[in-house]
Amino acid sequence: MKKSILIILLLLIFSLSPMQLIVSAFDENLEVVVYSVYDEDFNLLFQKDVVEVGDSYLSKDYKFYEVVFIDDDTHKGIAKFIKQMPKPNISVNKGSIPIKITDKTIAMYSTHNDESYVPTDGVDSVYGNGGIKDVALEFKKQLEKHFIDVYYDDTLHIPHDSGAYGRSVNTAKKLQSTYTPDAIFDIHRDGTSRKFYVANVDGVERGRVRMVIGKSNPNMALNEEFAMYLMAVGNELYPWLFTDIYYGKGHYNQSLDSKAILFEMGCHLIEKELMLDSMKELAEVVNTAMYGTTVNTNTGDITVNGFESEEEVIVNEIMEEKENDNTNILVVCIVVVVFSVVSLYAIIIFASNVNKSKKETSIIPEMKK
Repeated sequence: MKKSILIILLLLIFSLSPMQLIVSAFDENLEVVVYSVYDEDFNLLFQKDVVEVGDSYLSKDYKFYEVVFIDDDTHKGIAKFIKQMPKPNISVNKGSIPIKITDKTIAMYSTHNDESYVPTDGVDSVYGNGGIKDVALEFKKQLEKHFIDVYYDDTLHIPHDSGAYGRSVNTAKKLQSTYTPDAIFDIHRDGTSRKFYVANVDGVERGRVRMVIGKSNPNMALNEEFAMYLMAVGNELYPWLFTDIYYGKGHYNQSLDSKAILFEMGCHLIEKELMLDSMKELAEVVNTAMYGTTVNTNTGDITVNGFESEEEVIVNEIMEEKENDNTNILVVCIVVVVFSVVSLYAIIIFASNVNKSKKETSIIPEMKK
């Protein structure tokens, strides 16, 4: 009897993967809460594991919504339609690629290293590097095929809590100061239903990607502009690839760079293999959008595989110029503020001395009397 019980226990133990054993030791609650958010006509807009009132959402057809209600008991919410964003006027040059850039650098890291894929990894979270690292490394590999120097830092930022971004910002700053990348990507995976991140392309399932922008950082407008360039090019090359652009209340370390993007590589319920397979297309979109797409500085029209000229500037250079302009404006503002404070202090000192001098002058005649 004892021998039978022992055999059963051993079978149960060895039926668990190493990852499951690790998670069992460090994480007692693996359940991922999924919020479903609807428009005002109760049509499903999107799903996400963390949603707050005030978050925003841009659909693939450029409709902009803001979350106005969340019920934490039912995990459902309502988003109000705000406006129809103008769709970019984009064309594709079918000829040979005219732009040749040899100096291309991208940096990557993962704030939530633990994130994993249940169907493949067996669990949704690992106390260490989870399945998301495999996807990040595949993304790196595919970017490198486009002759991009990619630096991926797998420094751990666990546990997966509110302090993770405070830890990962040091990794992002290190990458930025060491390599001066053209863009810096934070690689995540989302928590939603599987169907939200799976597209059927000619009878084949493909994994999809969401871009996330932080509303609490001074670079938000530039981050959004860059994300929209990526989505515009993605919609042309692989219409199934991007789900949307999500605007969360956090900062997500995106104040560090105008081209800092948080990528959600599928969700916890999708097979990791689907996301690995989609990294080829994502890498092509990133490379094409950043280094092979021009923007007309007069009209704003976008040309994939465009020719550079005085009016046609590649996306990477457009974003760099705008970031430099913002930096220059910030420097000027700081100088103006400092000058104003110093001037005010000088005026106060001068006025104080004048008053003191007047008092001394008025006292002298009294002393003579």
